[in-house]
Amino acid sequence: MTLLGKLVRADTLQSIIVLLGDVLRESPSYTQLFFKDGKKPFVVLFRLLKKDDEFVQLKSMSLSTQLVLKYAETHAPIDITDLLNWILFNLTNSNANIVDHASQFLQELLSVEEYRQAFYDLPGAMESLVSAMQKTPITAQLQYQLVYCIWLMTFIEKIAKEIQNKYKIFHILADMSRAAIKEKVVRVVVSTFRNLINKAPDENIMAMLGTKILGLCETLATRKYSDSEINDDLRFIVEELTQNVASLTTFDEYASEVRSGRLEWSPPHLSEQFWKTNAVRLLESDCELVKILASVLATSKDHDMLAIAAHDIGQFAKYCSTGKRIIQELGAKTQVMELMSNENADVRYQALLAVQKFMANAWEA
Repeated sequence: MTLLGKLVRADTLQSIIVLLGDVLRESPSYTQLFFKDGKKPFVVLFRLLKKDDEFVQLKSMSLSTQLVLKYAETHAPIDITDLLNWILFNLTNSNANIVDHASQFLQELLSVEEYRQAFYDLPGAMESLVSAMQKTPITAQLQYQLVYCIWLMTFIEKIAKEIQNKYKIFHILADMSRAAIKEKVVRVVVSTFRNLINKAPDENIMAMLGTKILGLCETLATRKYSDSEINDDLRFIVEELTQNVASLTTFDEYASEVRSGRLEWSPPHLSEQFWKTNAVRLLESDCELVKILASVLATSKDHDMLAIAAHDIGQFAKYCSTGKRIIQELGAKTQVMELMSNENADVRYQALLAVQKFMANAWEA
């Protein structure tokens, strides 16, 4: 390892790293020899991740991952921020092969519980993981590896409580399982849903109902699977969600949908009675739902989402006495007005209707 830290030539580095990898593979017992100098081998390998040579980086990551996992079996886990940063950077690499390797390394490292929270807390890490999950085209194997990483992290209660609220993963997972051509993708998705219900039911059940996970799981349950655990997980999810759907009010349904990150033209949006009764409730929790709608207007590229958000902002302005002021303060009024020149006709129409409600002289009770 001392020699490895002094080498400069790429071809020599490549040869030495390959040789070290072969030694570990052929004689795993030699692993302990690397640890005689404490953490020094990791320092050397982690530095190689910054080399401007793709082969050296990949082989260094592979060797580092093997050693880190072996070290964690008998020692306190070490700081692997350098490894996690490499993964974070490469999950969004334009080279699909690099993304595949990065997800494999992450999957292996997250088998150590202490590293799950470390990755989750790393700035930009979850954003990169979620972005990789949404890329198209994407292979079934890569889907599986990425969702497996999510599944491992949901064993941590703190993560399970906030992951949906922060990263809106439910609709991504739902889309994956709905279109999955490999059984193992469905298995890891439904296992993730089950984990989230078990670990943090209060934070996740309503959000799942808002994202139509109940209907999805009922549909998935009609398929035939070779793995009986999938059926067990689906039964559990359907039972848990069904027990809660009976107590779901129309406003609960609406709020869950808005929080889910995916808006659809569900009945509450189109009901005047709903807005007359519930517009004032959008003031709850420091106007949380209004802020989410404003965020959709500012960031979404989806025409349906923009049209629905503009419609709802208009209804809030119409039926809540303080709605217009709040919309103005949040900057949502400007966002809606800008949508009047949107390329999509429905977005323009809903934006126009909303602006008319902003401009109305009297609140219509």
